[in-house]
Amino acid sequence: MSVVRVDAATVTMISLIGSLADNKGALGRRYGEWAVSAPTIESAVAAAAMAQDELGHARSTYPVLAKLGVEREDAGLDAGHPLVVISSELPDWASFIAANLVVDGVLTTFVAGARDSSIEPLAQRARKILQEEGAHKVHAEAWARRMARVGGPDLELLVRRTEEMWASAARWPGPDGHDGYTAAVEAGMVASSPSAIRAQVRDWLSALLGGVSLDEPGDWSEWDEQYRR
Repeated sequence: MSVVRVDAATVTMISLIGSLADNKGALGRRYGEWAVSAPTIESAVAAAAMAQDELGHARSTYPVLAKLGVEREDAGLDAGHPLVVISSELPDWASFIAANLVVDGVLTTFVAGARDSSIEPLAQRARKILQEEGAHKVHAEAWARRMARVGGPDLELLVRRTEEMWASAARWPGPDGHDGYTAAVEAGMVASSPSAIRAQVRDWLSALLGGVSLDEPGDWSEWDEQYRR
């Protein structure tokens, strides 16, 4: 793809929007893979519905890049560079719930900070996405509470999977103080700083799952801004 504008804020938003769509597409595929093997019929139906939502979010988000001067060849929703933790099949139901909690949680928190974006197509997509993400959050919270009540190995696995997802997804917004992200905030393209996104998700998950460790990412020396990982 070719980029016409090269100011720091625009470059960062191109990275964020493109990666948001890539990860939404990957979440849709991962959710869909559990639509026939979830532990209950109700959750199988929910997984299928959530998969459809996420794939729709990805498809409607990619066109926002055109507003920022990016020509993207439509290679389908199987293309892109999602986070490693959702780039292949999720091994167990705890991973499904952790992806719903953490990866979807981080992405949705970013989207919430874009609902009044100065990039009007992004603001429009954000408001639509947030309407649908409410049901995803309810599903994840219900399962997390259920597994917490059961305790034992089920809860231990969920906590471990949540921490694994966090180690990857917490790096997605990038480091605080990044020039391009700071410029994007100043331009009204997005509202929440990277650390604010992490703090909001961390506070929510810590209250939901006691004993989970969600540290602030440290070394950013090998972080890739384009793929946000």
